Amino acid sequence: MEELMGFLLGSLQLFYPLLIASGIVFVYGLIKRSWISMTVSAILLYPDAWYFSGYPPFPWAKFIPIIFILIAIAFYLRKRKGIMD
Repeated sequence: MEELMGFLLGSLQLFYPLLIASGIVFVYGLIKRSWISMTVSAILLYPDAWYFSGYPPFPWAKFIPIIFILIAIAFYLRKRKGIMD
């Protein structure tokens, strides 16, 4: 796993592009209340969260994408029940 993350964040230098893309997709998902966008945002954020969790002050950072997944589940359930527009 460390080799894959090292390749993504180090060799390909995708740290900031993944972070920015995740933020844009997150905002879009909140505006549209799209569970798919929230899931994509969580997937895009995972490498950065994993990287931050390696530092002693931020061991909880790897759990941030779980918040996105929980929001996606809430959007999915609300859409399935027909509560949302």
